Amino acid sequence: MRIKKFITAGLFLIFALVLIIGGRVFYLQRSHFINAEKHLAKADYKLAIREYDIAMHFYVPWPPYTERSAKRLWHIGEMFEKQGRLDWANIAYSSIRSSFYASRSLYTPGKEWIKRCNEKIADLSVRMLINEGSIKSEEADTEKSKYLHALTVDRAPAPFWAVLTGISFTGWIASVLFIIFKGFDDNGKPRKVALYGVLSFILSFALWIISLIKA
Repeated sequence: MRIKKFITAGLFLIFALVLIIGGRVFYLQRSHFINAEKHLAKADYKLAIREYDIAMHFYVPWPPYTERSAKRLWHIGEMFEKQGRLDWANIAYSSIRSSFYASRSLYTPGKEWIKRCNEKIADLSVRMLINEGSIKSEEADTEKSKYLHALTVDRAPAPFWAVLTGISFTGWIASVLFIIFKGFDDNGKPRKVALYGVLSFILSFALWIISLIKA
């Protein structure tokens, strides 16, 4: 019965923490999006881009403001592109791409957005090089292919090792707690079961380190 109560209390605590953290993230995302809208209305594009970028970094599953922020940044990028301000257009598109990558965990959100931004960033980068005189126009296709290759290299963490990282870390902490609460008798002398806690501590810690390297 005690174990069931302990598990129930633990699950309730986890749920409460997730709810609190999720609510906080949602609140911050909304606040930065509203600030970005105010800056955009004043045509203060530098601050608008910054605030939209920050809003996208506060990512939660099915976020209402992430998609809207990405659309705003895309429209800002298109506006600068039409004005010939390619460097600012590149900043807007790069903000979308980097924000989605910054939110990546076991999966990468916004893959379609990232694909669209890769194409834009590669194209704009080549056009800026041509304008600077660094490359000739006939080299554009080759240079764009190089940019696209660099942008599309998959650097996502390995899901298996990423999950194992969390499990091994939890096992490591659980081992410490087990040793503290069950490894000693009332007189402070170590019990035999403490050995299992020590072995679990060593194995979990080693597995955690390996998982971090592999992930």
